[in-house]
Amino acid sequence: MKPMDALRPEVARLLAAKEDRRRTLARLPFPDKVRAVVRLQRMVAPVLRARGRQVRVWNIEESP
Repeated sequence: MKPMDALRPEVARLLAAKEDRRRTLARLPFPDKVRAVVRLQRMVAPVLRARGRQVRVWNIEESP
């Protein structure tokens, strides 16, 4: 186990990377954000169906 002082720089780096990712996603145009949501829906659909939930993934074109 690492000492706490060794973890702090890594935690700070992870938090900064998380903030950068949030800013990048926020700058995306709306159609790209919708495509990202659909990709997430497709990823989680099999898991939810296996749990007995009804799932409906939005049907949109996946062009760029």
